[in-house]
Amino acid sequence: MPFWNRVVIIGVGMLGGSIALALRQRGLAGCIAGTGRNLEKLEQWRRAGMIDECYTSIEPAALDADLVIACTPVQCIASDLLAASQWAKPSTLLTDVGSTKQAIVSELEGKIRKGLFVGSHPLAGSEKSGAEHSKESLLEKRLVLITPTNSTHPEAIQQATALWSALGANVREIPAQKHDDILAQTSHLPHLIASALAAQTSTEHLDFVAAGWRDCTRIAGGDPELWCQILRENRLPVLRAVENFAKVLSEWQSALELDQPDQILNLLSSGKSIRDQAVGN
Repeated sequence: MPFWNRVVIIGVGMLGGSIALALRQRGLAGCIAGTGRNLEKLEQWRRAGMIDECYTSIEPAALDADLVIACTPVQCIASDLLAASQWAKPSTLLTDVGSTKQAIVSELEGKIRKGLFVGSHPLAGSEKSGAEHSKESLLEKRLVLITPTNSTHPEAIQQATALWSALGANVREIPAQKHDDILAQTSHLPHLIASALAAQTSTEHLDFVAAGWRDCTRIAGGDPELWCQILRENRLPVLRAVENFAKVLSEWQSALELDQPDQILNLLSSGKSIRDQAVGN
């Protein structure tokens, strides 16, 4: 199992806190330092044993770090890791958990010493935010996508793979642009649809919502500011996904307008088949 003497979690929220707890529970880290804007909250997590040290600035936290993981909003990740790289050891692995990758990878390309940056995206989490929702088992048996480039040092790829594997995850390499195209369909579009579905529901009818509505709109409970950044950062792939969804929706509209039972059944069966392949019967 790998071991890091000093780990820095930039942004101790739900995902950052879960990583810290998993590192602690599995004995993979000596000292875990956490950064954030709210020192009082950080002190709370320190007293709870989630982290050992807390800072409101990245630079002193990153001093002599062996591993730095940026868990901040996607538009902050590149600048946060650049700041950390100025103070961390030359051999330090720097990675992140951002749900968009192309912009982050492009901004950091060639700027991290020895190419020891690897973009990462754990496909885990929930609509909840805040370290109080952290779980040490969050990454177990989940998929983590890493997005190395031609300039990424092989050692960094090995270290990143070892990190996420040691936390119980399955790791897969994928180009950053392909990552963003895929996640636009499988993550970003679903959030947009969930939000739209919730927003179009009359407040007069909220006493009548049941499991179907709650299931379909659950992820709309995510942080609006965070999701605004994600959708803007991955705007073009999301737009393509919206266009494809609009075509399917128009098929539904036509089938209902023309009262075509065979087409309605085909559309329902197609949806069921795809979902069954993804999550099982």
